[in-house]
Amino acid sequence: MKHAEALNVLKKYWGYPHFRGDQGPIIDHVLDGQHTVGLLPTGGGKSICYQVPGLILPGWTLVISPLVALMTDQHQGLEARGILSYHFKGSYTPRELDEAFRNLRYGSYKFAFAAPERLQNSLFTEYLMHASIGLIAIDEAHCISQWGFDFRPAYLHVKKLRELQPDVPVLALTASATPRVKKDIAEQLNLPNARVFEGSVRRDNLQLQLKFTPNKERQLLRLLPKLKGSGIVYAKTRSSCERLSKLLQSEGYGALYFHAGLPAAEKEERAMRWQNNEVQIMVATTAFGMGIDKADVEWVVHWDAPDTLEGYYQEVGRAGRGGQVCTTYTLFHQGDVLRLQQQLQELPSAAGVGDFYNQLCSHYHIAIGAGKGEKIHFDLVELATYFKLPLGTVLTYLRLLQYRGLWQFEESHSQLPRLHWTSSPQQWSHLPEYEREQLTALYRLYPSTDSEETTFYPDRVAQAWHLRLADLEHLLEKWTQRNLLNYRPKNEGSALLLLEDRPPLKAAQLPKVFVDQWIESKKERTLAMLNFLRTEACLFQEIERYFGQEA
Repeated sequence: MKHAEALNVLKKYWGYPHFRGDQGPIIDHVLDGQHTVGLLPTGGGKSICYQVPGLILPGWTLVISPLVALMTDQHQGLEARGILSYHFKGSYTPRELDEAFRNLRYGSYKFAFAAPERLQNSLFTEYLMHASIGLIAIDEAHCISQWGFDFRPAYLHVKKLRELQPDVPVLALTASATPRVKKDIAEQLNLPNARVFEGSVRRDNLQLQLKFTPNKERQLLRLLPKLKGSGIVYAKTRSSCERLSKLLQSEGYGALYFHAGLPAAEKEERAMRWQNNEVQIMVATTAFGMGIDKADVEWVVHWDAPDTLEGYYQEVGRAGRGGQVCTTYTLFHQGDVLRLQQQLQELPSAAGVGDFYNQLCSHYHIAIGAGKGEKIHFDLVELATYFKLPLGTVLTYLRLLQYRGLWQFEESHSQLPRLHWTSSPQQWSHLPEYEREQLTALYRLYPSTDSEETTFYPDRVAQAWHLRLADLEHLLEKWTQRNLLNYRPKNEGSALLLLEDRPPLKAAQLPKVFVDQWIESKKERTLAMLNFLRTEACLFQEIERYFGQEA
């Protein structure tokens, strides 16, 4: 009876007559109120596994997901089918949070998406405790395991949901997991009796190829005439993405680049043009494609060898989602092998991590017992040079300390200038006339937005006021110091948001067991990728062995 109802929902909202692979058994198990772990290959339709039962079960479904792009795509996909969905994003005042949960209670919403970091907000979890939730879905569940390739410390808070809503079934979903990660998912989510449904990682419609080449540029240009339709070229760095995009454009290909340094509006516009097949090729860093369910991606090329087999499997899986036969290529040379070998040499020690943390805090004048909530902006290369450490080692230290919960590391971000008024025209009567006029003119261009910052374009203001940009910025800094406004200049680079006050020196040391386990996990993943590049066996057999499946 329940299975028939699930098929009716699938047909009504998605137009499919039957489920694929393990979708049906997973949905049946969830509808029976049982905790479930589902491992379906990339493109295997994981979202259907919570969306169909979410429409049948009473109350609404809470979906925990790690990426804004992923949540946005799933949220918009539901709304396009006429299903009310809510997306928690940005900051909320207590009043706004109360309004959001009242909307969920009375507004016929069936789904709500939230990042795991939101579970660290005590008011948010208080509302969750009393919410009418029928299902908890944990997307990208491998992020909860420190043995996984994409461990997210905030995912460790997801287990709170079991305490807040102990009678609600939990569905944990991921594309792939090694045996150790599967075990860790069940333990970390406190689901000892969860049934695990695991589909084969083999994708029969994907043809995987490795190409060793001393000249990647020449090899790519040889391949492209054979590759028809929409495709992705993955590169590790922003500069590579931009350079390759220009190269392809010069050769007559419709290509764009995509990376984290682009403004949000431009990212959205480029992704939409590629999705609508206005451009054939997207040259992108590896995060691109998460949450984009584009069925007609015909091929994927890796310009750089991926760091892990998990990452490789996830990225090639973005091709052939419509079931068509597709080819993927990984271009590599001795430089890729040396890079992976270097990563093994740059692994940290527990003492080294703690020393780095204390030295960095001292360098930025963060005193013991202080610092929580502060944001440190820096350039990664300059930081590595200052500490006389390899860049890879510094990145590892920063990420390990994030896992420890001491800070949130924002890697290679770009932020436009921001303006926030901390005074109003009524408070300027005591100021000299010329200063009142300047502030009033600025206020007309960028009126007060209460507690919100607004994107600010100082070059336009400088041009209108016939000032040099440096002189305008000096003026803005002066007004900021006098608390008339708050100006944050453009920032390019990386940042650390301190989540805790700086602890005493000994307390800043990471437990040796934690670091040793992390090092062992990192070694395993790097060596697996090196072995993959050297193999002469069937590539899918190598992937099956790695994920603990019978080859």
